[in-house]
Amino acid sequence: MRGDVVGRIRLALLGAAVCLSAAICSTSAFPQDEVLNRDEAAAVKARVQEIRGLKLAHDVPVSYLTVPETEARFMSEFVRTVTQADIDRSLEEEKLIGLLPPGLKIERKDLADMTLEIAGLYDDRRKDIVIVDRPLMVSVPAQYRESLAWYEKLETAGTLGHELTHALQDQNFNISAAQQKYKDNSDRELAYHAIIEGDATLSGYSVTTGRVDDQTIDFFDTHLQEIAPVFMGRMEGKPPAMTYPFIFQYIDGAHFVAEAYHRKGWAGVNALFTGAPLSTQQILHPELYFDRPTAAREVKLSGYHTALQDWKKVREDTLGELMLKLMIERTMGEGTPYVQAAGRWAGDRMVALEKGKTITILWMLAFRDSGSADTFAQLYSRILDESESATAHKIDRRGPVVLAVIGAGSSRAQQLLPEVWSKSRVDDASIADQ
Repeated sequence: MRGDVVGRIRLALLGAAVCLSAAICSTSAFPQDEVLNRDEAAAVKARVQEIRGLKLAHDVPVSYLTVPETEARFMSEFVRTVTQADIDRSLEEEKLIGLLPPGLKIERKDLADMTLEIAGLYDDRRKDIVIVDRPLMVSVPAQYRESLAWYEKLETAGTLGHELTHALQDQNFNISAAQQKYKDNSDRELAYHAIIEGDATLSGYSVTTGRVDDQTIDFFDTHLQEIAPVFMGRMEGKPPAMTYPFIFQYIDGAHFVAEAYHRKGWAGVNALFTGAPLSTQQILHPELYFDRPTAAREVKLSGYHTALQDWKKVREDTLGELMLKLMIERTMGEGTPYVQAAGRWAGDRMVALEKGKTITILWMLAFRDSGSADTFAQLYSRILDESESATAHKIDRRGPVVLAVIGAGSSRAQQLLPEVWSKSRVDDASIADQ
């Protein structure tokens, strides 16, 4: 697998649509055959289809795996699709632009371990559902076991409801194919994953409550914000740029999908799959989708081939407002007022070039106005100047567009910049016309 390996694992754990953790849709404390029997599982399947107003075209196999079995399944996927060289290269790219700290090292096993917070998954490659069986690690007095067993049935039903919603999405909207369209645009792919997980999170919750209405959705949406600190605490030591985009799919995704539900019910949620949000910016600011539709500007980065003809392009991507925000927070500190610069993002395109084991990044960002672009150019120059890795770089600006050249290739900036500015486009218009 080539491209942003770490980013794509961030997005979907190699294509698996997952139920995040016990905080959202818990797993069982008893062996699964004691939690949901066949009739109870069938009732959940019927309930999910009734709630969502969608039908399963064919049944979906459900497996109950232990934590080690789940880990082994994910590890086999990593071995099949990801090499350590892919991971190292992707990490280096994200370190260069400031998303990840310079000293970070990650092994395939570390990435597999990150999956162990999940309660369940729908695998859109194998077309099956896995529920993770986590045995209770403390003894429970006999008088409480009946109550706990009832609670576990409810929680497992929520997990199954969440994953069955993913199966409904796949069979009715072909989400597997849709995700392939965004493979070179992490921002749009993450936005799409946000509606996938937001929908399943609300649907799974509705299975456990037994009711679906604006008040129920509002209550759940309000309390979702309490989940982020719990999950981030479990991921302590991992950079936010790796962990937060994962939880963004559930919390911000559920908030966005709840807005669609409030406006047009489940029909409005279904419509998100045919008219999907175009950026994480629209997920973060729902009014830019529902009230003042504002698409990301299309940035085409070109003109670098002559000056860097001995370099090979290994990745092209769009990072978006969320990743820009996380980069600023990592380098300038959480709560920094500089993060406002991310909110003025209008579009971006990044190209990674490789020569031997050396990497150069070209990153062109469009902003809503020239003032915002100037603010970011100065901020980013400071970030790179003060970077722990002290990487060579060149920052330039033309109107509302900023161009950053990071790495060894920046030594050719005098020849490179004029060519890139003249041949690159924003919404098919020359930079000079912006």
